[in-house]
Amino acid sequence: MSMLLDNDILARFTQPNVITGLVLLVFGIILAICAGKITKLVRKTDKIKNNDKVFLAIKAVALSLILASLIVMIIK
Repeated sequence: MSMLLDNDILARFTQPNVITGLVLLVFGIILAICAGKITKLVRKTDKIKNNDKVFLAIKAVALSLILASLIVMIIK
């Protein structure tokens, strides 16, 4: 924990694990935002239900990416 407090913000953002975590975070957020559009393309319909399995699976993958990014950023 003390290693996190000793570094300044620029040194922290240039660490490889933080850069990897930020990339995973961006991919997870983009995937979560585009989940509805991806589901519409897969199902070839104009409307999707909230309990659609493809929609929920894409959202779960996006949430997993976001969680993994947080873990990667914390662990050194």
